[in-house]
Amino acid sequence: MSNASYAVLTRVKAKFGKRLTEKDYKALLDCGSISDVMAYLKSNTHYINAFGEANERGIRRGLFENLLRQYVNSEFEILSRYEHDTGEDFSQFLAHKNEVDEIVKFLTRLNSAESEEEHYNFTLPPHIAKKVKIDLNALADVVNFEEFVFAMRKSHFGSILREYPTDIRPIPVAEIENKLYVKLCAELFEAIEKTDASEREELTDLFNTIIDYRNFTNIIRLKKYYFADGATVFKYLLPFGSIRPKVMLEMCNAESSAEVFRIMQRTRVGKLISKVEYATTGELPRIIEFRKARHNMYFSDSPVTVMMSYILLCEIELHNLICIIEGARYNIDKSKIEPLLIY
Repeated sequence: MSNASYAVLTRVKAKFGKRLTEKDYKALLDCGSISDVMAYLKSNTHYINAFGEANERGIRRGLFENLLRQYVNSEFEILSRYEHDTGEDFSQFLAHKNEVDEIVKFLTRLNSAESEEEHYNFTLPPHIAKKVKIDLNALADVVNFEEFVFAMRKSHFGSILREYPTDIRPIPVAEIENKLYVKLCAELFEAIEKTDASEREELTDLFNTIIDYRNFTNIIRLKKYYFADGATVFKYLLPFGSIRPKVMLEMCNAESSAEVFRIMQRTRVGKLISKVEYATTGELPRIIEFRKARHNMYFSDSPVTVMMSYILLCEIELHNLICIIEGARYNIDKSKIEPLLIY
């Protein structure tokens, strides 16, 4: 193992050791306001340097969440510099993933009734903004899809947006999101192919499993809440993962959610369902992702696998914090927030 690779393993596992503990989560759930949550994070956790000059007094929820997201992304950016051979590919993947997330949020906002009354703040961490070709100044004044497509014309995903008429209403956000993620996942697996054999096997298993469970829960959601037929459901699945297309189509054509579960649990990856506790089907992808990533942190010797597993765990920790912030903001009883946390 090279010195650079050893440095990645050492640094990532050291950061993993500083993750939020059960004690931290209990204390955060007891916080009575957003300001209290930020004060606790600054004084007792590894987020001490996440907030810059921001003061917890009167901190707005949106700013708080953006600062946390920037911190998580900057952590990965720093770590990827140590893995010279493949780190840049995965760093670029993360930048594009952030871009996709922002595009989807922006389009969802444009579809809302208030979109022409209040501008959406398209936010990207500074180091990620440098990697993507987005006209942020033009985006500041966007109020419709036509203006959005123009502002995104040089974006990595601009060609997908240009497939749609600029006067389309409503904007087919789910369809666009799926196309964006298909392109994103294709690039992820291209990056994985550049790693060595052992890393490739671990990373392929990790991300195939994540995609399998995303597809599984999408099938349940589309059939249960949108009453979509099998062909429509299949169109919205990511064409990746370890489950054969024939089996995926069988799930798409199933008559009930229970039948979808039975088919899924017959697959190799579906056997994981019986090994985890969950309250709703929607929680399964994140829970499985957490378990797979945590396993890699303890047992993998691959710098890239450990690095990618760590950032997945950081994103789950971020999701936990956003749930806590939302609970504090709306004064929701902690008994309703705690089951949403994964740690």
